[in-house]
Amino acid sequence: MRTEEGGRRSAFYGDGRLRPLWDIGSRTADGQRELNIAALWVEFAPQLGPGQTADVRLAPLHPEHWRHLKTGDVITMHEGRPAVGTATVIEVLPPRI
Repeated sequence: MRTEEGGRRSAFYGDGRLRPLWDIGSRTADGQRELNIAALWVEFAPQLGPGQTADVRLAPLHPEHWRHLKTGDVITMHEGRPAVGTATVIEVLPPRI
């Protein structure tokens, strides 16, 4: 998201250091939204600035929580309360063992 839309105010390194929270549609036992952690790698760029788009790879902390996602699903990135970005799933790969 652009800064004016509530997105980040600064660029982040695309090397997997960033581990934002993602709204992937999960709910707690009492129906509250549950956010899930995934490390983020930017493809073909050293960093990603506010409002920029890129192909990224996510490495979920708990892959079993992400198994319901499929190509075309839209998920929302959070770094605190407001959403700071969105992603459209373009490929789903099984976890590496």
